[in-house]
Amino acid sequence: MTREQVCKDNFETLFKSQWNPNVGNDPEMMSILQKYIFGEVFTIGELDNKTREMLTVTTLVVQQTMPQLKAHINALLNTGATPNEVREVIYQCAPFIGFPKTLNAIEVMNEVFAQRNIQLPLKNSAVTNEKNRYEKGLEIQKPLYGDEIKDSLMGLPDNVGDRVARLLSEVCFGDFYTREGLDLKTRELLVLAILITDGAENTLKSHIKGNLKAGNTKEDIVSAIIQCMPYVGFSKTFKALYVFKDVVGEPNMQQPFSQGEINPYGKYFTGTTRLNMLVQRDDMWNSSIGNVTFEKGARTNWHKHSGGQILLVTAGEGRYQEKGKEIQILKAGDVVKIPKDVIHWHGAAPYSQFAHISIETNIPDNNTTWLEPVSDVEYK
Repeated sequence: MTREQVCKDNFETLFKSQWNPNVGNDPEMMSILQKYIFGEVFTIGELDNKTREMLTVTTLVVQQTMPQLKAHINALLNTGATPNEVREVIYQCAPFIGFPKTLNAIEVMNEVFAQRNIQLPLKNSAVTNEKNRYEKGLEIQKPLYGDEIKDSLMGLPDNVGDRVARLLSEVCFGDFYTREGLDLKTRELLVLAILITDGAENTLKSHIKGNLKAGNTKEDIVSAIIQCMPYVGFSKTFKALYVFKDVVGEPNMQQPFSQGEINPYGKYFTGTTRLNMLVQRDDMWNSSIGNVTFEKGARTNWHKHSGGQILLVTAGEGRYQEKGKEIQILKAGDVVKIPKDVIHWHGAAPYSQFAHISIETNIPDNNTTWLEPVSDVEYK
């Protein structure tokens, strides 16, 4: 199909009217933008039209372009989105752009609903209350972002940083992220559109990582960035793509030692790993040193060493966690000293290969006790 045919099909599906690029007072501009958006951008990636229109509505809310917002709220409803889903798309903007702009968008949304005979107000979608909103918000926030906001605000007078961090958990994640109508993956993808439109580079970095943890693929994230391009321009889009490459780009996997063969201890690992024993345990050297390479998402079971262990990270990005403690991010050059009998696991990041040198200490009295696999929930 030609670009014009693709554009025609998408336009008429979304707006329920015949596509004619030769009408209006500025037909040349409309022809350029419609063929660009609906004939080209809509073909990049595997996002469905409903998700694309959710992203479009989001960026229009941020920009406060109300005539276009009205048209695209209608288009979003035409994709099969429910009124509740439309409302949640707009509500999700509030923690990031503030309430006045969000209220402006809600007014436009309610006008569309009234014109379409959608009964207002819509049903209540809140699932938290005054007693649990902090805890429920933290349940979503913690696996995605840990304590990075709390840590970044340390040192402010009168410990106000702790209070602001708590407000973020209560309001952004407790009042909004928990609401019915959109799943976590969709909410995180929409937040990308907010941050791209605002040009919030530092926050965008965190939410690209959050999107990956929430289950969005790299392809989904790139498609979402491209979907915003006609509405924010090439400069902001390129900036977002550069941030994406910086955050998600493949780390350097050049290792000083060969990867070796498929790990013979694979039954104690999740995913594919390779092992190259550099020094075998024996009576002469009294040492055991191996180079272990993990494919993306691969990791050990929970386990412990009666004599401890040292890890020397040589390539990629990895994860390390001791039982009852937070997950640590590992990068080339990091050294991990694991005490005797401490239950732990280690492995690759979800989006990166990983390699480390494993050194068994206190041989010959060092034995490994293998425990249960690290679940997907624990791995995050």
